[in-house]
Amino acid sequence: MVRLSLCNQSSFCSENELVTIIPSFNYDNKVPLISSPDQTDIGPFQAGLPTVVPLWIAKTLYQRKLAQIELPEWLASEQKLVEILQEERESALLTNQLPFYYYEIARSLNFCVPKQTQVVLQDVVALRSDKLRQHFHELSRTDLQEQPLMKDDEDQPYELPMISVTGIASHEINKVGPFLQRAFSDYGFLTKRAIDEGMNKASAGRQASTSGDEDLGKQSQSQESSRKVSMVRSRLRRFRS
Repeated sequence: MVRLSLCNQSSFCSENELVTIIPSFNYDNKVPLISSPDQTDIGPFQAGLPTVVPLWIAKTLYQRKLAQIELPEWLASEQKLVEILQEERESALLTNQLPFYYYEIARSLNFCVPKQTQVVLQDVVALRSDKLRQHFHELSRTDLQEQPLMKDDEDQPYELPMISVTGIASHEINKVGPFLQRAFSDYGFLTKRAIDEGMNKASAGRQASTSGDEDLGKQSQSQESSRKVSMVRSRLRRFRS
């Protein structure tokens, strides 16, 4: 449900991205807009002359046969996408040649994108997803294991590592974001429990033993906690595999 909501939000935001159209009508006045963050109005329109409008207006005019849409440079040429795909294969980083909403824009304009170009674009999407997955797997094997969570004050929350991924797009954030939040939350739970257990053992060494009933109660709580830890560790193992 969260991922679906994020995808819908990204699709909505991408509608304000600017694209070029070739109108087939004349309109001498400007049209004011309140929904576009990049400009306050569009027009005037002259038949045959390119003009820039938000994506949602371009789609509306195209559907009413009032304009043709010029595809963005990165989407207009199959060769351009092949070059981007090659760059993705050769570099460990994500390319910055694609706009933040590249996936949503391409999906909105798929009715005027050649089939072969769509195939190359899907290869780009799949390759970028694999690179991100490998990046996060490497993070889980190194940083999360070598840098345990610490806190200086009992009132301070445990800090999680910060991830910086240059070139990541909206589609990739929506795809991996919710899962990473859950994985890091599980990691925080495991690390906090290990630290707390160490503090409890040190404190228990200085205290007298409790009664048998209290021991049984603690044993039951310990079993429940161990079951929860086992479930969390199982999820983290699936994340790393």
